[in-house]
This record gives sequence, structure tokens and C-alpha cells, in this order.
Amino acid sequence: MSRDQQLRALAILLVLLFLAILRPTIGLGLGALHSRKVQLGATELTVPQGWTLSYASGKMAISKPCYTIFCGSPRAGFVVEASKLPANSNEVWARSAGKVLQHLYPDAGIRTVDLDFGRLKCVELDAAVDGKVAASCLNSDSRLTSTFRGESDLKAVFYQVLTAAHKVE
Repeated sequence: MSRDQQLRALAILLVLLFLAILRPTIGLGLGALHSRKVQLGATELTVPQGWTLSYASGKMAISKPCYTIFCGSPRAGFVVEASKLPANSNEVWARSAGKVLQHLYPDAGIRTVDLDFGRLKCVELDAAVDGKVAASCLNSDSRLTSTFRGESDLKAVFYQVLTAAHKVE
């Protein structure tokens, strides 16, 4: 085999290795390259660029995938679904969830976010469990509940999606 053939074979092997490592990114396709607006009930949410979306029976799962084969699970993910709780249950839900979580995890806290169409009540767990943080939110005005679990630096995206949500008529 000549030197040129050896270099060509090495280049092909390197390209194949590179493609194998980035297989999860290639598998995402073009769908995650752009932000997308999706409707859940009477609320419109925007799935950010680079996040994947799956939708089934009134529930959306949004996740930030790992772009290489070196990690076994998504970096973060959250679920948004229609709430089965009665209207105006934000306060009762936040107090109950806060008590349970604070009993299990003393660092759990309650966060309130004002939206265009009501208040979002969230219970957060900032102490990492398995390297991930968590937050669970309820907005009884929009009738949506949501739960986040993932890397702490991606929690801001979760809140950004929820605060940008708006009612559609």
C-alpha cells in the first residue's frame, strides 16, 4: 500500500470515528435546530433551539440531549402537562409540596414567578441529587404542571419556557 493510500484510509477511518461519536447529534436531525411553538391545551409554549420534543396524550417531554456517545442520558429534561388539580390550587399545592420536600430535603425552597396570565408556583431542590437539580411548578390559571430535572445551569431554560408561555384563544 502506498503512502497516499494509507493516508486516505486513515482519513476515512477518522471520519467514521467522528461520525460514530457524534451519532446522537446526527440522529436529532433538523428538528432541534430551530425553536418551535407548540400548543398544550389553551397555552402556547416555545421549545428552545437544541432541545428535543416528544408529545403524547396531553403531555410534552422536552429534553436537552447529549451530543456525543459519552453520556448515557439527556443533560436535562422537563415535562409539561395539563393539571388535574382544581383551579386556584397554587397556594395549597405549594405549601403541601414544600412541606414534603423540606422534610426530605432541608434545602428545598418555594419560588413564585409572575406571568402575563397568573402566577407560577414552584418548589425547587437545588441540592444536587445524582448530579441533577429539580423543580416542580404549577400554574392553576393556565392549568399546567411542569417538572424539571437536570444540570443546574439548564434550569434557567426551563423557567424561560414557562415564563414565555401564553394563552391562545
